[in-house]
Amino acid sequence: MPATSPRALGRVAAVLLAFGSIAGSGILSLPSAVYAQTGSGCLLVWAVAALLCLPMLVMFQDAMGLSGGGDALQALVSRGLRPWVGAAMPLMFVFVVVVGLPTGCAVAGRYVERGLGWGGGGAAVAVALLVLALSANLAGARVGALVQFAGGAALVATGLILVAAGSWNAPRQLDVLPTGAIGETLLPGVLLAFWAFVGFENLTFLGRELRDPRRDFLPVSAVALGLYGAFAVALTLAVSVRADQHSVDPVAGLLELATSPALQGLVAVVAAAAMLVNAAAWVRGVNSLIAGASRDGCMPSILGGSAWARTALLGALFAATLSALAADPSLTVDALAASSAVFVLIYIICIVSYVRSRGPSARTLANLALIPIMAAALVQSGTRSVYGLVVAAGCLAWCRTRSRSGRPGPS
Repeated sequence: MPATSPRALGRVAAVLLAFGSIAGSGILSLPSAVYAQTGSGCLLVWAVAALLCLPMLVMFQDAMGLSGGGDALQALVSRGLRPWVGAAMPLMFVFVVVVGLPTGCAVAGRYVERGLGWGGGGAAVAVALLVLALSANLAGARVGALVQFAGGAALVATGLILVAAGSWNAPRQLDVLPTGAIGETLLPGVLLAFWAFVGFENLTFLGRELRDPRRDFLPVSAVALGLYGAFAVALTLAVSVRADQHSVDPVAGLLELATSPALQGLVAVVAAAAMLVNAAAWVRGVNSLIAGASRDGCMPSILGGSAWARTALLGALFAATLSALAADPSLTVDALAASSAVFVLIYIICIVSYVRSRGPSARTLANLALIPIMAAALVQSGTRSVYGLVVAAGCLAWCRTRSRSGRPGPS
């Protein structure tokens, strides 16, 4: 593949696409969810979650040097550990998306249900968002990108309005100085907040669309992450001066910032648009991963050549998650944390591979230092981490078995 393409994304367009890739389910629920769990420690939680991303950005930049075609993380793990371990990465990402994405759409549905007064309409909204995202992917990359750009712009504009409205004549004082009790909630809060940032490596899936993946990934991702982190913090602080930690809705808390029925309706509409942005990005990314996993022999061969087959598979898995959430809506925040746990385990595997492939250096040691923090977050999160552990063990065992049987592995 050539390093550059005249039709590929420049940096400005890529930052907008990156922001849209990260935004969505996280920005809808996590400002209030993090505040509900950590209270005055919310600012510290966001800071730690953002800092965890910085060394990994460098790691992902180096991974782009191995492959700029959208499979950079798989290439990194295959080189640092074993090809069969690398083959497990796309499968683990699929299990992240099939839980996290429908959960985010369910969150958007709750916003619409509350903001517009559509009693019982949340499930229908969630289904509609997933259908639109799958349809946009079938229509082609250009349509999906246009959906992301438009939705991202609407999200930013509404978020700024919410921050201003929520901060005006706020009934509570700003309190962001953590107390001694933060020790019990800091790392579980970080695991939860980390879901807001998990989309930043989405550019490694979309590396082929960057004008120069090796040069552009780091500055594009850093700028998008910085903008998004500031956005999340501003919304969290605005929620904190509007509602008490113990009374805020951890899923739809941004509605606390809407000071009029009209603004609540606007929030609901943009929440749905923001989720569509996120869904379009993730469906595009995971669609490519499934196709690659099929070509590598880790998934049925029909998925490699048929976009319709991949869409049908994703639709069925999305439906299973939505059914579980419809049966027990209280699982919403737990499902987001469970998806985040899978991501944390993926990153731990990537870091180990990075250290093994490049040896000791400032870059690798900075990433290595993250592993104890990530491991502690998984342990302190208790049962929320079980899904991630089961997914990791199952995917690794499956790929190892196929490797021993002589099935083709990743090239």
